Amino acid sequence: MSTERSESGMELTAHVHLEDGSYWAEVEELPGCFASGETLDELMAGLREAIALCLERGERGGSGSAPERPLHLQTAVLSDRPG
Repeated sequence: MSTERSESGMELTAHVHLEDGSYWAEVEELPGCFASGETLDELMAGLREAIALCLERGERGGSGSAPERPLHLQTAVLSDRPG
């Protein structure tokens, strides 16, 4: 799980998963907002972009611009998805 606070004070939680050697994450507070990457750095960059796009679409309101600060990884819980 990764928690990020936007400039507006909104706290977002991303559930991070490891599957077949790469990572993917979904944002709990923004249904349908997800990202993937081969590394955690790629995943975090993808999450910033996905969050910006979700906000732009108006799912939570806001400017749609990516947060100025990098995502702060507070806690990570990685798990393989049952197949």
